[in-house]
Amino acid sequence: MQRESNLVAIIRKKLPEFAKACADDTELVLIHQDAFAADYQEDEYALLGMAIKYAGLRGKEVRVIGKNRSTLREEEKIQ
Repeated sequence: MQRESNLVAIIRKKLPEFAKACADDTELVLIHQDAFAADYQEDEYALLGMAIKYAGLRGKEVRVIGKNRSTLREEEKIQ
C-alpha cells in the first residue's frame, strides 16, 4: 500500500493534468509520445511507466499517440 501511495503522490505532484485526466469519467487517456523523454532522459522513462501504472490503478486505458519528435518538427515549421 505504501508503494501505491508514493506513486499517487508523485503523479499528482509531477503530472497534475494527467492525474485530472485520469479522474474523469472517460475510459481512455491520450499521451503524446513527445510528452515524455523527448531527449531520452532515463528519469522521464520511469515517469512514463509510473503514469501508465497510475492510469491502470484508475481503470483507464492509455494510448500513446504521435511520431517521434513530431512536435519539435511542428515548432520548426511555425518559426
